[in-house]
Amino acid sequence: MSASPRLMPFPAEWALEDAAFGQGIAPTRLYCLLLPVWQVEIRADITEGEDFFLIDRFLGRGLRHGALHTVDELAAFFALDRALVAQAVRFLTAIGHVRQSADRLTLTPLGQRSVDDDIRYVVTRQDRRKLYFEALSGTPLTREHYDEEVVTLLSGDGLAQATRGDRHPRFTPVLGMSDFDASALDRLKHRKDRARFNLPVAMDALESLGAELVFLPVYVVRGHGGLLVYGQAGAGRAHDPELSELCTRAPELINALDNEEQAEETDERVRRAAQNWLGKQNLESVSPEQEADGTWTVSLPAAAFRGNGIPEARIGTYRVAGSGFFRVWCKEPTPRKRALLDRLDQRLGSRRHVSLPEAEELIARLCRQLDLDPPELSRLRAGAGRTGHSGLEAQLARLEDEQK
Repeated sequence: MSASPRLMPFPAEWALEDAAFGQGIAPTRLYCLLLPVWQVEIRADITEGEDFFLIDRFLGRGLRHGALHTVDELAAFFALDRALVAQAVRFLTAIGHVRQSADRLTLTPLGQRSVDDDIRYVVTRQDRRKLYFEALSGTPLTREHYDEEVVTLLSGDGLAQATRGDRHPRFTPVLGMSDFDASALDRLKHRKDRARFNLPVAMDALESLGAELVFLPVYVVRGHGGLLVYGQAGAGRAHDPELSELCTRAPELINALDNEEQAEETDERVRRAAQNWLGKQNLESVSPEQEADGTWTVSLPAAAFRGNGIPEARIGTYRVAGSGFFRVWCKEPTPRKRALLDRLDQRLGSRRHVSLPEAEELIARLCRQLDLDPPELSRLRAGAGRTGHSGLEAQLARLEDEQK
């Protein structure tokens, strides 16, 4: 069984398509990499922000601004049941927002800050948790990488399986810093965009309990217009802007890519893979062609897509061979127009709702991929009807009404 379904929930070809026709980067190489990540276990007094319960918000404001200092005064002012107010006061006392001296209630500094910011701050003493830092520059990873149901950080047996030579694709580890830079923890305290990095409001009495090097599987698309990183969190539909910028500025990674495979070796691998693929399609008379930018194309006649031939939806797509790839193409416009309808039906036909801007963006992108001028919705709807794409036809009819 291939390791790729376990590591990446989408094929590498999706990353190539997005880079080329979504981001405007002409791809020249594709790499399956394991980026080094420091998994750091910490212990700290954690302050986190939550939404107030409605009654807690009012009681806090009463204590802060209303010169109200007893349960009876709060109950009378807000016209609430005394038992309910007493219960809420006990809760606010338990989380450190209210202190009681005799019968007098006052807000603690934490409670005052919560009322002023309209955020219920809660402190957890000696909280233990894990933080993630990429190991090329020590930058913290964004919140999306903490979703364990989506993102796989590899070590031990998982790392060994991902790098086995008999697995396809085989992921190559990139080496990072030999030791975790503890100053990265101190720098967290000064970040203003804390929520983006899965960080609490504050971390006091911070202590590092240890750091382990783990690895994050990604696809890296390199091209004439830059470098893009696609991770598990994006599911192939979008690149990771933070990791893309990081990798672009990381000399260790760029050097690793430069040494991964010589251009001549890649070209020969792609040429052989394209010829083998053509042989399996009984198209030995077609030869792969290398474009001016160094990439490879297999240009097929319209007859290759008829009957039980190659699905027209394959037109404009990529097939990967090592760090190289080739593109399946057809110079005749009619198969490409049918391919547009097939791809739109795959993406839109079964969906319950899609917005007009979303549909227009998808149509424009697929037209770039298939070298077609974007047609009017009415023409697309008519074409969907003629080719039996009833779900797509219904979606386009609804979008036409929305467009009016």
